[in-house]
Amino acid sequence: GGVLRTPRQVPMMNSQVMKAGQPLTMNDEVAKILKGLKLDKAFFADRIRPEALQELKPTIPFELLATDGQIEEGRNSRRQSKRDSIRRSTRRKMTVMNGVAQRNTDFDIYLNEAVMPVLAQALDALCRQLTKMQQQGDCLDPKVRARFNPLTWLGQQLLRRHPKCARTPRRQLLYKGFKDWADWERGRREMLRTREDVQEVFGHFMLRGGVSYETIWDVLVAVDDTLKLEGCFKNNREIQRAMQGQNLQGASLQWKDRFQNGVLWTFEEFWYHLANTLMMHEVVPYSVLARGAERKAIELKEQQEWMEKVRMAEDEKSGEEELKRHLTQEYAVLYHKLMANPQIQSMINEGKILTGDYMRQGDIGYEYEVMPHGDHIQLLAEFLILLGLESAKKKEEEVHESTIKKPTVFRSSAKAKNIEGAKEEERYWDDGLSSAWAMLQKVHHVELCDGVVDGEVLKQVLVPPVGFNLLRGKVEYEMERKADNRQESDDDGLLLQSDEKPTKEQLASRLGMTISRLEWLHKLFESFLQPDVPGGLAPVCLYPECPASLNKEQMRALVSEVEPNLSHAQFDARFKRIDSDGSGMIEFDEFAAWVHSSDVRVAGASTIKMTFEEIANRYQETVELISYLHSCFQDQMPDGVIDGYPSDPAGLSKLEAKFLAGIITPGFDPVEFDDNFDLVDAGSRQKGFCDFDEFVELLELDDLPAELRDRFEDEN
Repeated sequence: GGVLRTPRQVPMMNSQVMKAGQPLTMNDEVAKILKGLKLDKAFFADRIRPEALQELKPTIPFELLATDGQIEEGRNSRRQSKRDSIRRSTRRKMTVMNGVAQRNTDFDIYLNEAVMPVLAQALDALCRQLTKMQQQGDCLDPKVRARFNPLTWLGQQLLRRHPKCARTPRRQLLYKGFKDWADWERGRREMLRTREDVQEVFGHFMLRGGVSYETIWDVLVAVDDTLKLEGCFKNNREIQRAMQGQNLQGASLQWKDRFQNGVLWTFEEFWYHLANTLMMHEVVPYSVLARGAERKAIELKEQQEWMEKVRMAEDEKSGEEELKRHLTQEYAVLYHKLMANPQIQSMINEGKILTGDYMRQGDIGYEYEVMPHGDHIQLLAEFLILLGLESAKKKEEEVHESTIKKPTVFRSSAKAKNIEGAKEEERYWDDGLSSAWAMLQKVHHVELCDGVVDGEVLKQVLVPPVGFNLLRGKVEYEMERKADNRQESDDDGLLLQSDEKPTKEQLASRLGMTISRLEWLHKLFESFLQPDVPGGLAPVCLYPECPASLNKEQMRALVSEVEPNLSHAQFDARFKRIDSDGSGMIEFDEFAAWVHSSDVRVAGASTIKMTFEEIANRYQETVELISYLHSCFQDQMPDGVIDGYPSDPAGLSKLEAKFLAGIITPGFDPVEFDDNFDLVDAGSRQKGFCDFDEFVELLELDDLPAELRDRFEDEN
């Protein structure tokens, strides 16, 4: 071919041609081309690759097969479909591994949308041009005929008729039609490829191995909500007809009997009716699916941010609890030293005071003063620091130095070097300690907060170790209030930061559930509520304004519907974890969180192992006890094998784990252990082995020896 040149005006026919009876009328050339080609939906459909839909065609489920021959045929079809699915999955994985972008997906749709209408018009125009030149015969300038290059002319037509260059209303309408048809066809295929996503949604509504027919509409709504289909799916008339059995003309009675309340549908049966409807009708365009994917990505990001906030809040809470335990342990040692100090006792029992003034023998008031240096000063300083008043002392000093000199109630102490008998490294009762003590006086509503230590305040502040955290909390509150620096709680509706119940919309967003599924769970929850008196009316759960609750036995019956394979030990452990306040009652948001945790565990969404602290928090045990169980777990490992849990876990075989569980828990039940191991093993990373966190889940922690539990409780 030659180089593309600037298109020229087609030469007009001369008067001789017109006199010969072949005049060129002023017909619309574009209209001729479009009318002759019939570039309509049928043109588009004829050029779609039929194999693309055949690969996605569903198989007939067993429930709808009548004869043995049909059943065997269905089984063979299932096997072939599964082999084809594995091959397609393998090809996709190999494509990704080789770094090749999957640009050939639905390439036939791209050709029909972008290339075929343009090429058809250009070829038709070329044929018309050649016919016109042939009709002109000798009347056409020989130089024009010699310069004419069909490939160059075709290239110019392709450029001129490209959809991006289409400026006439007719061509814009034509290309819009092809774009819309491609959008519907691509959407059809993408919907058929969402089988796994639809199956996951379907599984959320399963009870006793299937979904009741009257719940199928809730499944359709949940699919629409999950994929963000803007109502195109749940409001589609053909989908509704298919799920109501209105498309079964000529079908057997066995098929029609499936469309009745109380009949349990399997996913294969549901998918068969759904997929066939998708193949025969235009239900969801690809543009809607693409917008839904964008919204899902945004919601997933928001959910991850919320989960990160929750995790940070839990880490902060765990850190605060660890700090409280550490400070309590330190204070327990300091408390005994304070109470044994003779100077402290003299203030408590003899009415002496500590002002910070150095008094010599013979001075007025000497017999009522405690020396401003010595061990008792160091002990009081450590006490104030444990209460968090070291920072308050610094603030008072900064304020004192930066403000204009004025009278103050704080008594300045002498320099250490001017105190007779004081050691250079010895702590003395200075302005900083005095101001910190004044803060403590304010906490206890002393009339004159002058920083003077006396027996009355000492009796109030030197509390037993069990009350130390309460005292420290009062001090922290007073410091925040005084500094006018209290942080208002973040009003984002977090369950961990507010007693107010989240709305259903907020709960669905946080747990990654659809509203339709949450409503279905609420109906299920409400159906297990029992009247307060026999024969009375069943209570109504008006969540979130007036939520109802289930006791442990009612909850056990409810959970058996959602998770029939859950053992009694697993139920008790998870009930204890969900019932954080120990009331023995579960409200709807707690039940939804239970179901969500089950979904996460079954889906295996994360391979990150829990830390010892997280395991301890999960089972309401001490970290020391969990660490001891891990040491036993490590001792049971084969020689040379080290369990680097949680970062590098090593599994223990079923036989070894069973032997170890029998040693640790005297009330060990081998049969129940085998059943629980099979459940845990289904989601384990290594079949036939259990990691440490899975081993703890297998243990009946309530059956641990009393002396072992007492040992770690005494250490705390």
